[in-house]
Amino acid sequence: MFNVAQHNPKAKKISTILLIEDDRMVSTLIKSYLEKSGFVVHQALRKDFELETVSKHQPDLVILDIGLPGIDGLQVCQQVREVYDGPITILSGCDQDKEQITAFQLGADDYIVKPVAPGVLKVRIEALLRRQPLQDNLRSPSIFRVGDITLFPQANKCEVKEKRVSLSSFEFQLLALLLRNAGRVMTRDAIYNLLLGREYNGTERTVDVRISKLRDKLMTEGMVKTKIETVWGKGYILNEIAA
Repeated sequence: MFNVAQHNPKAKKISTILLIEDDRMVSTLIKSYLEKSGFVVHQALRKDFELETVSKHQPDLVILDIGLPGIDGLQVCQQVREVYDGPITILSGCDQDKEQITAFQLGADDYIVKPVAPGVLKVRIEALLRRQPLQDNLRSPSIFRVGDITLFPQANKCEVKEKRVSLSSFEFQLLALLLRNAGRVMTRDAIYNLLLGREYNGTERTVDVRISKLRDKLMTEGMVKTKIETVWGKGYILNEIAA
């Protein structure tokens, strides 16, 4: 159950959240708490959800409950990701690894198992929203090129051998981070801090799953002169492969 907290007077930035939740009582409680924490919250029923809702509200973050019966919430997540580049937080009563991995593969940025304390939900949301300044910084250079990968940060475009590759917002940021640090090991601790705004707990596989999917996408499009390697026990390194 959510306990309504007092508004934090120190909050400066007002972020907009789209809450997709079919349980009206839960939706109202979450909305009330988040609004009193300084957010603007728009509600949508998942059973009646249309993709136009995302473009209408232009949210800074989407919260999607996938745990209710009768509707494929993971499919909704995939549909939202196709039209929305911002962070997506999944709420679910299922704590099975398979469902969590599938959610991340379909474009989720965070997966929270219910019940969740309202304060925990708030700080997880804030951690995702802190990625936005990093995304802006990643877009400042005009171009990155390593091997057969070319990244155009200002256009949010990635190419392999001059063929465009479709990447999620997180995949784009992850690849930009690796390209900017080509030849250097990027530890999981660094990746979690920079891209997710939280400490790596030693067991979470969010980044591992995203690296695997990113690598598969690039290789499917013909990447051969660039390699994203796993450095066991540390993290990842992107290298150009000599001809």
